[in-house]
Amino acid sequence: MAPTTSTLVHLGHKVLLVGTAAASPSDLTQTRDNIIASVGPQGSVSFEQLDRIATITLPGSTYNTIVTGAVAPSAYQHSNAVLAALAGTLIPGGGLSLTEPVSSNPSVNHILERSSADLVSALKISGFVEIVVVQQRKASEQEILQLIQAWGAKIDVASLADQIEFVEISAKKPAYELGAAAALPWARKRVAKPTAPAPAPPKPTVNKKAVWTISANDDDDEDAELEDEDDLLDEADLIKPTAEQLAAPDCGPNSLKKKKCKNCTCGMESEGEPDDVEMELAPALSKGPVPEEAIVSSKANRWKESAITEVVPKALQPKSSCGNCYLGDAFRCGSCPYTGMPAFQPGEKVQLGGGMLKDDIDF
Repeated sequence: MAPTTSTLVHLGHKVLLVGTAAASPSDLTQTRDNIIASVGPQGSVSFEQLDRIATITLPGSTYNTIVTGAVAPSAYQHSNAVLAALAGTLIPGGGLSLTEPVSSNPSVNHILERSSADLVSALKISGFVEIVVVQQRKASEQEILQLIQAWGAKIDVASLADQIEFVEISAKKPAYELGAAAALPWARKRVAKPTAPAPAPPKPTVNKKAVWTISANDDDDEDAELEDEDDLLDEADLIKPTAEQLAAPDCGPNSLKKKKCKNCTCGMESEGEPDDVEMELAPALSKGPVPEEAIVSSKANRWKESAITEVVPKALQPKSSCGNCYLGDAFRCGSCPYTGMPAFQPGEKVQLGGGMLKDDIDF
């Protein structure tokens, strides 16, 4: 029996001994008797074959210790399914003593494809903790010959020399079952309550709910204070308006009139038809020759032709409601009659003269 068995097996333990078909019955019996002597009459020892563990269902959380691969020859590796089954049948905190042949160079040795480091990783994946490599040694020629006979392979012993090792590992199952829950350490700490300060003098109680809350049933509540609508009205609000006050204004944008008045200043100057002054001014400007004193020669002749500025007598000049007509289009209303004309001095009306009003082509 492996020497580490005594360190994992104690009095009163339930032990599972895992053997292989390659082991002799006498060696299995001797190992079992040694374990029974260690656990005493309060403990028990069960036996199972390694090749059956992956196909049967072992009782969950039953054994304190599992000893596998301790009976020579330890010729077979433990698959991940076998390791998971062994972890499930151990009680929380139970121990595992495992002996297995591994390859010292897996890239060359294709019979044993797992190394010692790979075995440790497989145990971690299966849920074991506190994994310790107790012993790792080279296999002798006699042990390699026993492995070849157990495998039933035709391989030269010399070809596997220095390529096979025996590793003995001890591991434990965590002290909890799969799916167990526990409070985190920091969640158990209780913060000391600070010393309560001296009580402050009581403040006057204000019923905020009664001040700000209003419901549909407040009209029936005699204690509810509501504002009287009549107190919000002045004496002028109670006077009934007359028909003249309700009628539309006679002048302005809101009036019913379609035309503007003479010398309109209410905002209708830029809407509708031209006023009477413009209507009277148009025929006056088109009748008869223009007085010589009303004709001045333009100093800015950009088109190299004579330009005539016609000065309208002050008596016939229209009155601008906005006073910006002579400043240019940027200052004029949308319907200004001077739109498109250049800026001019107040009292002047600019007209294009000379050949600008004639066609360029004679027919």
